[in-house]
Amino acid sequence: MARITKRQLEFLRFCAVGGINTGIDFGVFAVLFAWGVPLLPAHTFSYSCGILNSFWLNRKWTFKAKDGGASQDELTSGRSMRQMIQFISLNIVTLALTYGLLVWVHDNWGWPMLASRLIAVGASLAINFMGSRLWVFRQPRLRSEMV
Repeated sequence: MARITKRQLEFLRFCAVGGINTGIDFGVFAVLFAWGVPLLPAHTFSYSCGILNSFWLNRKWTFKAKDGGASQDELTSGRSMRQMIQFISLNIVTLALTYGLLVWVHDNWGWPMLASRLIAVGASLAINFMGSRLWVFRQPRLRSEMV
């Protein structure tokens, strides 16, 4: 049986978390769109619904952020807060890019809105995984790993 590497396991966990968040996002978007909520607010709100859950699950489970025994006050004002700001920033960039892609696919390819949304979700997966792994939840390298 093939051995799963740490990076592969992170990606699988990221996908599982993303599946939950995508379900929430897609469901909220479908309801809001059906109710006649304009596209940008519907997309923005539905995308935002999964952000807090995504941050918490990815931080604690996917990338297993280590806090080095820091106290709750240090976590609130330190690394955890920095990660939250980075995570929100990454998601704002991803939201803008995927909104543009959503509109472009719908307008240029003539796909239905919900099918266009699936294309945007795929792009979001790639952008968010790389940004989360390489920037937001990046673990400091140990000296033994650098050699």
